[in-house]
Amino acid sequence: MSDAELQLKVWKDLAISKQMMMDAAAKALQLPKDCSPDQLKVALEAAIKRASDAEAEVAKTKDEAAQAVAAVEQQLVESQKSLAEVKGNLTAAQEQIEKLEQQLTNSRADSDRQMKQLKATLVEKERAIKAINTLLSDTPENVVKKLKKLQKQKMDESDARKQAEQTILTLRKEKQKLEQELKELQEAQESQEKSEGDEAAA
Repeated sequence: MSDAELQLKVWKDLAISKQMMMDAAAKALQLPKDCSPDQLKVALEAAIKRASDAEAEVAKTKDEAAQAVAAVEQQLVESQKSLAEVKGNLTAAQEQIEKLEQQLTNSRADSDRQMKQLKATLVEKERAIKAINTLLSDTPENVVKKLKKLQKQKMDESDARKQAEQTILTLRKEKQKLEQELKELQEAQESQEKSEGDEAAA
């Protein structure tokens, strides 16, 4: 085979390959088979641009998704921190309630003991007054003095009783306040756990 024939065969093969590639490209781009090279070029450039735009959009979407994941992770960390604080406050409130209940129990015991002591003291004083009345003449002046003294003793006992009752009332109010705070903390914890469960399910 001569060089001219060889060159002719190579050019022929190249032309056939080029035409086949153009036909395949036109078919892929949904162009007519008899489209011009310029039309094919324009369609290829448009397809390349669409692919480039799609890659850019995918990259943008990935970046936005990564930011969203980071934000959710940050919220999760903050939620866990808040939950830990709520649990700590709940534990402290429970300890405070137990302490106040113990104080209330002790205060009641002290009040009962003081009342018993006051009653015993009153009985002894009444006996002493009776003995004095027996030994002394019951003149109007003596009677007035004894009545004043007895009245003062009763007033002292009444004041002591009121003070003990006020102490018990104050402790009861403090206990009710702490119980309300404990209830609110428990509700906040349940709400937080429910919120985390919803986020995990989502």
